[in-house]
This record gives sequence, structure tokens and C-alpha cells, in this order.
Amino acid sequence: MSLSIYHATKQKLLTHGVKNTEDGNLTLTDKRLFLLFVRLERARRSKCFEAVQAAVCAIETYAKSIGKRQVAIFAYMYMRFSDGTPKMTHLDETLEGGGVRKIKEYRRPVTDEEITIAAWARVKFDRYENSFFRALYSNRR
Repeated sequence: MSLSIYHATKQKLLTHGVKNTEDGNLTLTDKRLFLLFVRLERARRSKCFEAVQAAVCAIETYAKSIGKRQVAIFAYMYMRFSDGTPKMTHLDETLEGGGVRKIKEYRRPVTDEEITIAAWARVKFDRYENSFFRALYSNRR
């Protein structure tokens, strides 16, 4: 039996620790924000970079409009910790001629678009991780 998209979205948000802070909990209690995360889950399932990017942008815009920009970190985490992220990355191997071989293992076969989505989310997460987490935990219950 598969989970409803709403339940699957909630479960994934819970695994990212949204209940640990008052601001993070908004992802579950603010209906509009939660539905934006459901939209992100739909985009994730479609494996379409543009759809994911648009869904994340909608979350960023709404979070900013309610004065909780830091909540967008959960959108980045939602995509960063997906099947498009390597399960294991091996050390780079320097090749003759100066090239580098990179070997990555994934949990399942993934498309180039899924890899692109996860890489983009990692860049966004890494860029905002410190400041957004600081803001989230400054208002800790």
C-alpha cells in the first residue's frame, strides 16, 4: 500500500526535523506552506528540474512573505536528501594527462535530471545552511 502524497510529504518533513523548532513546525501547521511542500513532492516525483525549481521558488517566496525565509532550508533539504544524491562517493582518481575520475554510487538507477536536481539543491543548502539554521534555532521553543 502506498502512502498518500500528503502523508508522504509530512513523513519526509518530519525526518528533516521540522518539529524541532517553532518555525520548522510551520511546514506542517501552515496549510498554504504545507501545500507548497506537497507541490514540491509532486515535482520531485515528476523528476522535472524546472518543476522542482518552480516549487522551491514558491516556497521561498511564501516563506519570505510571512517573515520566515529560513523555512526554505527544508525545501533544499527535501531535494538534497533524495535518490539523486549519491549513496557513496569514492575518492577522486587523478588520471594521466591531468583529468580526474569521479565515481558515485546511487541507491537506484537515476536520471541525469534527478542528479541535476540533487546537485542544485545541495548548492542551495550549502549556501544558506548556516544562516538559516541559526535563524531557525534562535527561535527554538
